[in-house]
Amino acid sequence: MKLTTILLVFTLIFSFHLSGQTNDSTYQQYLLNNSEVPKRVYYSGDSKNIVKTDIISIAGGHLPIIWEHRFNDHFGFDAGPGLLLPYTFFDILGKGSRDAYPDFFPFVINPNFENKKLGISLRLEPKIYWNTEHQITALSHSNSISTFYNFKSYSNLLINEIGVAYTHIADNNKAAIQPSFAFSYVVQTPFNDVSNVKYLGKSSDDLSSYGLPKISCFRFYMRFQVGYIFENPIKSKK
Repeated sequence: MKLTTILLVFTLIFSFHLSGQTNDSTYQQYLLNNSEVPKRVYYSGDSKNIVKTDIISIAGGHLPIIWEHRFNDHFGFDAGPGLLLPYTFFDILGKGSRDAYPDFFPFVINPNFENKKLGISLRLEPKIYWNTEHQITALSHSNSISTFYNFKSYSNLLINEIGVAYTHIADNNKAAIQPSFAFSYVVQTPFNDVSNVKYLGKSSDDLSSYGLPKISCFRFYMRFQVGYIFENPIKSKK
């Protein structure tokens, strides 16, 4: 009699357990398969949106506003407009700095270049990242290699620039610090005077639509970008 009672109790417990599993499974299937139930999509912790600028570029009269999006640990891009400001690096240092500035590579900036009006710029830069797991103290350290295209429109000059850049990235949950080295090829189209170019270089044999030769050169320079990291989004998806 006792054995029969014990077996009856275990049978009832097991039946309730199976019934509970069936109900939970049915409800989960309803949630997963019902198109009317919104799904929450969590992005990878390495997917980031960063708004940044370049401190060295601002000192030279160019304020870039750059959006960096990292899809994952390995791929991302920079893109954004910029504002060309009515001064140059030599205006900040003073007139004596123009005479002392060297004129050999990679110092190809024209110290006599003047800009007294506002202009616009555009930047596109696909990037490849690596070493994203390396971390020191509160900052996460990684690197990137990229190709880029820059366009600048001054009042008397157009600049098209393509190049490659290596960047070291140090960031935490909110701030990003990105020093980098860039090597590029620049083509300049002056409007009125062939000497009114931002970078010293070689004149082309063909004339532009403005009746002046284009001036081309190679550049090697440093960038120092700082930015703010936005939280990763969580979206509802049907």
